Amino acid sequence: MADLKYERIYDLSQPIYGGMPVHPSIAASGLATRLQLNHVPMHLPRRPGVEPGWPIWHSVELSSHTGTHIDSQQHVNAHGKSLEEIELDRFMGKGVVLDMRYLFDRPSTAITVDDFLKAQPQVEEGDIVIVDTGWHKKWGHRAYLEEHPGMDGDSIKEFLVEKKVKMLGIDTICPEVGSEHNHWPHPLHRVCLVENDIPLLETLGGQIDEVAGKRCYIIALPIRLQADAGPARAIALI
Repeated sequence: MADLKYERIYDLSQPIYGGMPVHPSIAASGLATRLQLNHVPMHLPRRPGVEPGWPIWHSVELSSHTGTHIDSQQHVNAHGKSLEEIELDRFMGKGVVLDMRYLFDRPSTAITVDDFLKAQPQVEEGDIVIVDTGWHKKWGHRAYLEEHPGMDGDSIKEFLVEKKVKMLGIDTICPEVGSEHNHWPHPLHRVCLVENDIPLLETLGGQIDEVAGKRCYIIALPIRLQADAGPARAIALI
């Protein structure tokens, strides 16, 4: 880290706000993301130099899979590691953002190992790998939740293991293809979280297009939450 040099920081995260899009299965449970602004009650004694109603704070209600977030093993295995138990060095390191934006206008398209092999620059051993499909531009639309491209877990399994991928990310709400009903067995979650202890970084966006097709240093630190997943601020340094 002491030798880490960079010229610019790119934010790869989606913002978190009240009423934002959430995964259909979460929406079906009745949970929505709520942020409420609170003021100190007006009748309380005022501190010198402070306006009435201050200080302020927000009440926050959200799923552990809100916005840009990281899945741990516990998401699909009750006996697996929770988010706070994952080693911190898993969340940072050299990596590559693969440019798969040619899939942008092709709903429910599966990314295969052939797509990984022909992508430039190539994935190196120990990389954090992020896939930019361009689908983040549909954020807020139904298609973002139900028709997104994704990775064929069975196809890329050997590739991920051979390259010893440190963490795998994508700019869709789920790394599998299409709607929740289409990928209910969650093959990529099984390959990464159950079989190979590879955290999944989901719902990326922000300035991701500016680093597509580039090698960079990636940091995606989740909050220290005793849960199956949690929001993260993902950045790329170039």
